[in-house]
Amino acid sequence: MRSACRLTMVAAGGLFLFGCNKPTPATADSAAVSSTPPAAFDETAARAQILGADSAFQRALVSKHVDSLMVYYDPDVVSMGANAKPIKGTTFLRASYDKAVKSNNRNLSFQSGGVNFSNDHTMAWDHGTYTGTSDGPDGKPVTHSGSFMNVWKNVGGHWFIVAEIGT
Repeated sequence: MRSACRLTMVAAGGLFLFGCNKPTPATADSAAVSSTPPAAFDETAARAQILGADSAFQRALVSKHVDSLMVYYDPDVVSMGANAKPIKGTTFLRASYDKAVKSNNRNLSFQSGGVNFSNDHTMAWDHGTYTGTSDGPDGKPVTHSGSFMNVWKNVGGHWFIVAEIGT
């Protein structure tokens, strides 16, 4: 039960990811070679892309498609939930999600508290609240709610969760 609730909380955090097409920052070496200035970072578009991924993540969780969830995570992710040890790496996170999807998650709802970016736009973090229902150990529905925070890293123009916590 704890594992299912914890993973639902973690899943809530995983809803806001993916896709910002941001160029690699220029360095002294690349500036001398490149004649085209880098495009300006579009924070509004990046925020929309991160928040837009929540519906795909939610559908994958409800549909029990663990492989579809894992595309949002950096291989070295650290995931923490209430009353549980941190999970490090996608191998262990995948195993946790395999257990979580068996709890029949449904009625998931997420409310974003916002998405923020580091000054150099290589990192982002979002936070919010969630509610959902899953089957308890006796098979009866259990409703749970809490808060989440995710930390994203921009790698090659795509955002990946590097750390997440759910309460």
